[in-house]
Amino acid sequence: MFQTEYDTVNYEVCSIISRYRGLDGGIELEYTAKSITSMEKRMTDTDRKEFIRRGFDLVAQGYDHPSLYFMPETARRMVNHLELQPQQNLLDVCTGTGVVALAAAEKLTQGKVTGIDLSSGMLQQAENKSREKGYDNTQFIQMDMDHLAFAEESFDIATSSFGLFFLEDMTRGLKNIARMVKPGGKVAISSFKADAFSPMVQLFMRCYESFGHELPPLSWQRLSNSELLESQFSAADLKVSSIHHEPLGYTMTNSQMWWDVVWNAGWRSLISLLSEEEQREFKKVHMKEVSELIGEEGVWFNTEVLIAIGEK
Repeated sequence: MFQTEYDTVNYEVCSIISRYRGLDGGIELEYTAKSITSMEKRMTDTDRKEFIRRGFDLVAQGYDHPSLYFMPETARRMVNHLELQPQQNLLDVCTGTGVVALAAAEKLTQGKVTGIDLSSGMLQQAENKSREKGYDNTQFIQMDMDHLAFAEESFDIATSSFGLFFLEDMTRGLKNIARMVKPGGKVAISSFKADAFSPMVQLFMRCYESFGHELPPLSWQRLSNSELLESQFSAADLKVSSIHHEPLGYTMTNSQMWWDVVWNAGWRSLISLLSEEEQREFKKVHMKEVSELIGEEGVWFNTEVLIAIGEK
């Protein structure tokens, strides 16, 4: 089996530097992305949210693709770490297709699960799955996590899986979530580790920029280690009770496996900004680079996750 070694990715105000190297030293890729780009400067908070909403509407139907297995697997592990009680009520913020909400609903047989998201397309997928499972303890509502329309302290638990890092003001967002939770209640957040999506993300970003298009910063880097998570929880007046490292990932044996990730997740919103001709050429060039990297033995695709649980 092909083995890899990942250097630490250091997130600083000025730059993110990601590096991948094979154990034999034969491959080395380096990509530097400024964390404050002119694209980001031009985008207001409303613009950013609209870009996110459109992007997730675009990929909603494919968001449960097997290539994104780390999403439901993270949800399953988060719910297990929370040690839910049947009568509790849970708020799932940035619920997406409901992977956390539905995993929780199975446990909260006497309680209720409320999932909210900006994307109506994602919410429709969540509702469809809930009906298929025959759950009567779930509801899904289109809502901005910056403007939660619930009574304060009305939930026992709040979760947000891979959602908080999309906010410009994460502290305000986490405080809003915490306000919904009763004293003594729990708040759980998940994020990717710094090296997540390596080594493919470095190839993708370098190739994308070679077409003359700017890239926003890698949003998950803002919550990519325990210290960053603890800092956010502290700022929101939450006491961290545990942080769990989930070493997820799988071996990619062909370039289509990576393209399935791109096409069914947020990366696709970047592809949609290219012209049709650029999209065809980008895929051709990028898939050739990915195939060369994978080779005959395959390559480990890193999707490591952190799950932080705090108490109010």
